Amino acid sequence: MDHTKFHVLQFKENHLIFCVDENDTSDSELDSILKEKWEKAKENGIFRYNLEIKDWKILKGQYRFLAQLNVNRASKRRKPEDISSISQPFDTSRFNFNKISEQEIMIDVETGDGNNVIAINVSPIEWGHCLLLTDRFQNLPQKMTKSSLKKALELLIMSNSVDLRVAFNSLGAYASVNHLHWHLYYLRHRLLLESIILEGFKGPVDLLVNFPAKGFCISLSSIINKNTDDLVSCVFLIVNFLQNNDIAHSVYITRAKSKPSVKLFDDVRVYIWARKSVLGVKDTSAFIPAVCELFGHLSIKTQEDYTTLTEHQVATILDDVTAETFYSIKENIAGVIEERQLLLNITDIQSGETVMCL
Repeated sequence: MDHTKFHVLQFKENHLIFCVDENDTSDSELDSILKEKWEKAKENGIFRYNLEIKDWKILKGQYRFLAQLNVNRASKRRKPEDISSISQPFDTSRFNFNKISEQEIMIDVETGDGNNVIAINVSPIEWGHCLLLTDRFQNLPQKMTKSSLKKALELLIMSNSVDLRVAFNSLGAYASVNHLHWHLYYLRHRLLLESIILEGFKGPVDLLVNFPAKGFCISLSSIINKNTDDLVSCVFLIVNFLQNNDIAHSVYITRAKSKPSVKLFDDVRVYIWARKSVLGVKDTSAFIPAVCELFGHLSIKTQEDYTTLTEHQVATILDDVTAETFYSIKENIAGVIEERQLLLNITDIQSGETVMCL
């Protein structure tokens, strides 16, 4: 594979966009390249199917769930990998992202050697759906690394669109391939979790409790000086606890508003859901409660389910997936945060440096 063919996207501090106007349709460098390459892949027939959202609606009720009818994804996507353990090791004999074609790769991220790339998702859930593949030549399983989290967050903040979202499913949380990857896609709908009121918890960590999918949230605005490295450290502290304890989890990064009344999208939120584990071959029936669904973006597989689905049904499923695990580990997470704060306070006293975050 000739990696010199791919556009190399270099990260620069001045490329970060911390405040976005949803009425501003101008593209950043990242947006421009993603859109151009994704459309070219579509024209060249690289996808398993043409993305066709046959219909969409906001379900009646207080949570404003977005339901989209995407029949092709149910019938034409690659068969999900059989996952037997949250800590299942990488297996070179199974499908992995080192086996994708040159045509699927859109962007080389920073290195220029093909190790960190953005590739199309051949079974798209929405427009622009692609995959961030970090350190792919190291054959890492689907277990989040701090460096991959950093790249995922930076890519979102390099976009000038409020629509770009970044998402991660662990094994046992409907990840389809056991090779480290993140999802990126554009969603042109305003959803509740972009501005919902959160409940204070510990340090910069808030709780999402007045929503069916119970979880944790860390906002960039809660970090002193909006330091992205500190946000990454805070998020990974929780994710690392979940990984070390074999707890399935999903992570969603989105533009947000620091207050519901604010007109501009002046914040970034990272939602973390600890959840019931689903092992074995994934159920490919109508409603799969993966990371997008926990956020409120529902991909519905059949016309019948799309027609009859209600907010109550969705809320019941999301609560069942998350609530028990959330409440069982909430105090453990509090302890992890307090322990880290204590450690940093001691370091702070010894070094005389200012501690920015966890």
